[in-house]
Amino acid sequence: MLCEDMSFYWLHRLFHSPYFYKRIHKVHHEYSTTIGIASYYAHPLEFIFSNVLPSSLGALVLGSKVHVFTYWMWLALRVSETVDGHCGYEFSWSPFRLIPFSGSSEYHYYHHSHNVGNFGSFFTLWDSLCKTNRWYYRYMDKKR
Repeated sequence: MLCEDMSFYWLHRLFHSPYFYKRIHKVHHEYSTTIGIASYYAHPLEFIFSNVLPSSLGALVLGSKVHVFTYWMWLALRVSETVDGHCGYEFSWSPFRLIPFSGSSEYHYYHHSHNVGNFGSFFTLWDSLCKTNRWYYRYMDKKR
């Protein structure tokens, strides 16, 4: 999870740079409202570098120490979390809310609706360390 989250954060942030955004990542942001089924809708290069690579990085680092069943279960978990994060509903009973420092559907919805910050996948750690979620927290303070 940590390998995936760190690599996804930095690659996702890179895809938001002006050069990569208009050429590649803008495809994923055609949906300004998050929709679960569209969570993996992306340019082919983004799909490889920002979805497949981060999700597989842990298994690549561990190599033959990872059983194929474990890898497939990890991928199922990863896809489920991505769909949950893009579903547009904040389910209080979502098992992903039990993970400390996890994001949420609302957290990722802000990323799509305002197209700024909140680059992480499982955790908010990198967003917090790099202060890329400050706009989200300001928005939430104003909303209250």
